[in-house]
Formats: sequence, structure tokens, C-alpha cells
Amino acid sequence: MRTDAAPIYYGSLRALGIPAVMRRLHAAGLILCYHNVVPAGDTGIGGAGIHMSRDKFERQMRWLVANYEVLSLREFIERLEGGDSLRSTAVIAFDDGYSGVFEQAAPILHALGISATVFLVANAVGQSAGFWWDQPAIVASATPERREKWLTDLRGDDEAIVADAAPGGRRPLPGSHRPAGWDTIREWLGKGIDIGVHSATHRSLPTLTDVELEHEVMASRAILQRVTGVWPEFFAYPYGHCDSRVRGWVRAAGYRAALGLEAGLNDSVADAWRLRRVNVPAGISDAAFEAWTAGLQMRQGS
Repeated sequence: MRTDAAPIYYGSLRALGIPAVMRRLHAAGLILCYHNVVPAGDTGIGGAGIHMSRDKFERQMRWLVANYEVLSLREFIERLEGGDSLRSTAVIAFDDGYSGVFEQAAPILHALGISATVFLVANAVGQSAGFWWDQPAIVASATPERREKWLTDLRGDDEAIVADAAPGGRRPLPGSHRPAGWDTIREWLGKGIDIGVHSATHRSLPTLTDVELEHEVMASRAILQRVTGVWPEFFAYPYGHCDSRVRGWVRAAGYRAALGLEAGLNDSVADAWRLRRVNVPAGISDAAFEAWTAGLQMRQGS
């Protein structure tokens, strides 16, 4: 289905009430993946689809509370481990640990009584440079083929990709687009915000050696514990990339569960070390959001 058909498709589903019916039929739970939430004026900066406006995020959260039982990730995993039904349950997760999550999203979540897990890139916390995918030169030059090269040949390595794709060097980014600092993160712990591990450097884990994997999976967790006093229970794979070797490392490290970026819902027999998440793009319409949460995501190019 063509992209320009999406508004008609999702609008029709909404008008017919199909997402509402599917939510009741699915004996499965929903994990939503966000990246950043920013003031309206900052949405056109950085990686495509990553930086959602505060107003849209709040609208989605209010709708979610009205239509789902919103759980913490820990509560969700407890139900999964117990073989209990996950019907009409939802979890909020953020990857990367942007400042905007704490400045813009966290107050909304707190006001609505929603818990969320923020997956931190340990070595990036507090760094002013920002992530490679938000650099204007890289955004402008990105193609599917170049991105594949960056994530395989260059292993998703931040410095290598910037050197390859932004020869003029990094450009300053708004504060909302930079990783949050430790003080900000600690301020929100215990106020509905939990932290998880998103590796040490956000490289593509299947491309790494075992020695490198140990640093990404285990040393990163130790850094978070040392600075925050929290021993994270959950891991999110950078770029959603994992294979059996990577999952084995994560499981052996003692994490209770790990999250990928494969779209879909999770039922009571889901693989706890490869949980599905619905990655929510910043520009998604309200009708599409309601359909995606019900597992009705349109296939691209069909």
C-alpha cells in the first residue's frame, strides 16, 4: 500500500471501529517505543521520526490511559513470567535517554500516573555532542543503502559514522536533542521513571567481538548502578539488532528481559529476551496510532 494511502486506510479503520474491536480480541500486551519528546519548535530538527512534539505525546498518553491498563515494564514482565493474560495492557519505553524525555515527557507521565522506562546509553549520558543520527549533514545524506553501511561496515559506531558522513564535523543541537545528564536522571528516579540499559556506546551488537559485547552488556550496567544506585533489570538492543549470541550474553548477564524493535504485540508465551515493541514515529496521525496499538500496522510498499 502506498504511503499516500495511509490517511485513508487508518481513517477508515477508525471510522469502522476496527482498532477498538481488535484491542478487545488480542490476548496480548503492547510495548510502545518512543525516543524523544520536544517543544513544538524543535520537531523539525534531527533524525526523522524521532522527536515528537509535546502536545502530540500528551494527546497519545491521555488516549492510552483511557483505553489500556498502563503498566510499568516490571509489572508487565511479572505478568509474562507468571503466564498471566496481557490483554489490554500497555507499557511506555524510551530509547537513548534524551533530555527532552525528562523535560517534556516525564511531567506529563507523572501527572497522568504513568510509569515509563528510559533506556540509557551509558557513555553518552550528559554528552553535549548528541547522537550521530541527529546531525544535519547525516540526516540530509541518509539513504537506506548508506544506513545499511553505517550499521554493518561501521558497526553503528558514532565517531566512525560522523567521520564518514559529516566531514565538516558536528553541528550544535538544541538542549532537548542531547542526552540528559546524571543529575536530571537521578531527579526523576522514584517519580514514575525507571532506567534500563541501552548499551555503553549504541553500536550494533551482533557486529562486535565477545570482549566488546561484555563492555556493552555488562560494564554499561555497572556504570548506571554506580552513578544512580539503581541496578537495571532490563535491556534494549541498540537499533533493535540482536542475534542468538547477543541474546545469550544479555540473558547470562542476569537481565530479566530484553526489548527489540520488531513490531507487534506480546502474548503470555512471548520470548522475554526478544520482546516486540511498536516504534512510534513522531509524525504519526491519531488514527494510525490507534490502529498500530491494536496491531494493525500497514505494510510499507504493499
